[in-house]
Amino acid sequence: MVGKITERIGVFGGSFDPVHIGHLIIAQDAIEQLELDRLIFVPAAIPPHKLTHKLVEGRHRFEMLELATANNLRFEVSDLELARGGVSYTFDTIQHLQTEHPGAELFFIIGLDSLVELHLWRNIDELLEICTVVPFGRGGEDPERVAEKSQLSKVWKTRLLDRLIRIHEVDVSASEIRMRIAEGLSIQTLVLPEVEMYIAEHNLYT
Repeated sequence: MVGKITERIGVFGGSFDPVHIGHLIIAQDAIEQLELDRLIFVPAAIPPHKLTHKLVEGRHRFEMLELATANNLRFEVSDLELARGGVSYTFDTIQHLQTEHPGAELFFIIGLDSLVELHLWRNIDELLEICTVVPFGRGGEDPERVAEKSQLSKVWKTRLLDRLIRIHEVDVSASEIRMRIAEGLSIQTLVLPEVEMYIAEHNLYT
């Protein structure tokens, strides 16, 4: 007999290097559209798709996330991947969160473009079964065209596209923020003031 679902929890993973307003808008849109009780940000230790990219130290990315989410009661930050160390695999993270939150339904939030490489993720078949993977799309993206490039089964392509949520359009990226800091340009409207101050105090991305 399947137990009663006690909570609807969103899981949003990424490098968050640094966290910016785009990440926060995605999270808030997900909470509202999926009717989540809360959403957990999970900064990766080493993302599998960024093995050659050197990230700012995990403690800094975690602290910036803590600052950015402090005023939203439904936002949380977990250091489980940072504490575990090594390459961060979503399957391991979801299994851990299921143990921490028995009875909760987990919604893993991913960008629509991730569907193209989703078949390469570790234990992807099991992952799709044990949690609800939800893609988010932006205005200019064609979901059907993205799905055509995916090597997932037709059944899973259909299920994932049926779950698609649309987010507010925000043209900002972490790479742009890092570039602007390195060039001495302002990031004032791209990150929260607390994050901007933290970056300056710790001389990050210069």
